[in-house]
Amino acid sequence: MEHFNAVILAGGSGTRLWPLSTPAFPKQFLPLPSGNSMIQETLARVAPLTTPAQSWVVTGQKMAPLVQEHLPSIAPDHILREPIGRNSAPAIAWAAAMLAQQDPQAVMATFSADAVIANTEGLRHTLQLAYELAEQGRLVTIGIKPTTPETGYGYIRFADEVQEGHGYQAFTAERFVEKPNLATAQSYLQDGHYVWNAGIFIWKVETILAEFREHLPDIMRKIEQIVSAPTTHTHNILEELWPRLQAISIDYGILEKTHNLVVIPADLQWNDVGNWEQYGALFPSDAQGVRSIGSHEALGSQNVVVYNNTLRQIFTIGIEDIIIVEMDDKTLVCHKDQVQRVKELAEREQKKARA
Repeated sequence: MEHFNAVILAGGSGTRLWPLSTPAFPKQFLPLPSGNSMIQETLARVAPLTTPAQSWVVTGQKMAPLVQEHLPSIAPDHILREPIGRNSAPAIAWAAAMLAQQDPQAVMATFSADAVIANTEGLRHTLQLAYELAEQGRLVTIGIKPTTPETGYGYIRFADEVQEGHGYQAFTAERFVEKPNLATAQSYLQDGHYVWNAGIFIWKVETILAEFREHLPDIMRKIEQIVSAPTTHTHNILEELWPRLQAISIDYGILEKTHNLVVIPADLQWNDVGNWEQYGALFPSDAQGVRSIGSHEALGSQNVVVYNNTLRQIFTIGIEDIIIVEMDDKTLVCHKDQVQRVKELAEREQKKARA
């Protein structure tokens, strides 16, 4: 896999893990039970397949110092600093264009910085198959075999088998579907041809850049201006052109339009850590399903997550299905049924702070 490059997208704000995750310290930098952050684990999973010289991060300008602190092996000029978030398509186009200058034969694998994958060996095997398909000119995504009728994820339906290798099979991607309701998600599980869209993509840079020229030509023109600018003018041109780029995801902009996408279904024990219940599930529990990070003593409580990063002690008695987050200046108490609404609260508090 001589031409394999890892590109980590690290631009999210992680509002569903507020108040621990904030715009200044988003969830990709939060600690996992291993002691490493999510972004550190993301790079470590693929490090044996690549080199520091073939590792890249796309992030916001304000987050770049945190990226350098967490990933010191990545050269500063391989940390692409967005002046403003414009979603995944411009970020991927920028990384692909930069890679093409360094290695026209480069294959790029794109990962979100804020997901957890426990089956690391499985991931590496799927990436080996994906690399072979990418070398053939295919666009490849690794889809997660669904284990529950999850309504919080997008899905991809796959059809005919394309190739087999390294213990996995690749299929033609038939269609993308948005986050379904529960009945629809249950039907997807029964169908057996749907996978969760995990946002893991592998392709040759020349292949994806050709797709940009066809489907998102305005983005491609501006990206080419940015990467071809003289070094002394790069910053100014980036500041001028980047905010004018269309904010669009790679899914909407290209993958839903192309006929060249294949899917590798895999059970990678993937968790996108999209809310407090999912983050809490990464940590061990007692026999009553109580997960405690920091000081907490429970008496008759069940199925509780307590995250306490203060010196205060927390005691719970007889509560169920509750999440408690204790910070120095904030306390969050949330029923697990309402965990997705943490985002609403975070956005409301951010608006108040800006006012």
